[in-house]
Amino acid sequence: MVRKSLPGSNTLMLTGIALMGFGVLLLVTPAATGDAVVRVVAVVLAVTGVAHALQSLRAASAAQKTLSVALGVIVAGVGVLIWLSPGLGSGFLSALLMIFFVVNALWKISTALRFRPLPGWWWLLLSGLLSLVLAALLWSRWPISGAWVIAVFVGVDMLATGLPMILLARGLKKTGAADSVDTIKL
Repeated sequence: MVRKSLPGSNTLMLTGIALMGFGVLLLVTPAATGDAVVRVVAVVLAVTGVAHALQSLRAASAAQKTLSVALGVIVAGVGVLIWLSPGLGSGFLSALLMIFFVVNALWKISTALRFRPLPGWWWLLLSGLLSLVLAALLWSRWPISGAWVIAVFVGVDMLATGLPMILLARGLKKTGAADSVDTIKL
């Protein structure tokens, strides 16, 4: 067993409540939030590309300037392309989301296994398994899954992450281990 420092139960509780609130918001308006996410990514890429191209003017050598300008133009072009073709953007975001769900699932599962002594640890394990299922579902429909799928899956994942955080916070309060807890070293 290892003595592990934990975030306070109030922090876990507030984070869990916030995640569940955002999750519900995404589930209530999936089409609007999915499209908005794609548009925001498009704007961020376009602005980043332009800023990168402008910043490249300060490069020391001509080769660095050329490479930086080219990269900036490509990034800005991808942003404009995603704005003009949101379907392409949602396919790209779906691919990134699959990677996120797998990495997030591995983190949740390993964290749940380390905190087996706490009541409610298995909720985090279930949340990790659900993230793996969401990644598999995205893969099965990729690249034709739309922007609404992004919002629904992220909403479900936020709910499935928020609930275990709330339950773990309650478990911490019940055990009185607000500062640290004995965990299992993996």
